[in-house]
Amino acid sequence: MTILLRKLITAVALPIRWRRDRQHAAETLKAFSEIEFDSAWQYLNAIRYVDQPEIQLMLFGNCLEEMEHSDKFLNAAHKLASARMGGHSLARKELVRKPNDVPYFLAFAHDSERSIATQFKGYARACGKFSDAAAVFNDIAIDEEKHEREARSSLVSAVGSERTARWLIFKVKLSKAYSGWMRVSKKLGDMIFAAWLGVIFLLFGSLLRNYCRRTLLNPSRQTPQLGGTKNECY
Repeated sequence: MTILLRKLITAVALPIRWRRDRQHAAETLKAFSEIEFDSAWQYLNAIRYVDQPEIQLMLFGNCLEEMEHSDKFLNAAHKLASARMGGHSLARKELVRKPNDVPYFLAFAHDSERSIATQFKGYARACGKFSDAAAVFNDIAIDEEKHEREARSSLVSAVGSERTARWLIFKVKLSKAYSGWMRVSKKLGDMIFAAWLGVIFLLFGSLLRNYCRRTLLNPSRQTPQLGGTKNECY
């Protein structure tokens, strides 16, 4: 459901927003540049914990391509930008900290690259008017599909069986679904809280306003000045 909603928003809202605000389009491309740069860093970091030369080679090749993707997005962003953009600001979380993390990371990479490739194809179709950006999305989507296949092949090689690889991929999907649900729940909770505040204001705001107005206009309710006479005091 979330994926379908994201596709619908991309197809309908993105072309309108980008045509009205080229700076927003540039900032979106810059955000993708930061994501690709972080992906390159994650691949490079994982190499330190891998002993198999074939997997090391795959990780390093993907690292170089992700850095190239980052540059492509950033160049496309600068072509659309109408104001200065800042540098990388994405908060980084180290996905691999020990050798035992490598299989899960490969499963995560496989699932993420598939999702990103699908997302980029949708962006390429939606931003057809911006031909340079559309070409970048299409080119990178092809590379991401290759990364997806390579990550799965390396995962099977690392864990030694297709069954274990499928289980790890399932765990990744489950973890992402849970994280997505928590984000949606938080936003939904914020919306409900804001709605209740609005209801309380509508119900009691006018009453409190009238009460405050009567209090201010009624001299007998005003606080007496210091040093006043006895009759002026309560």
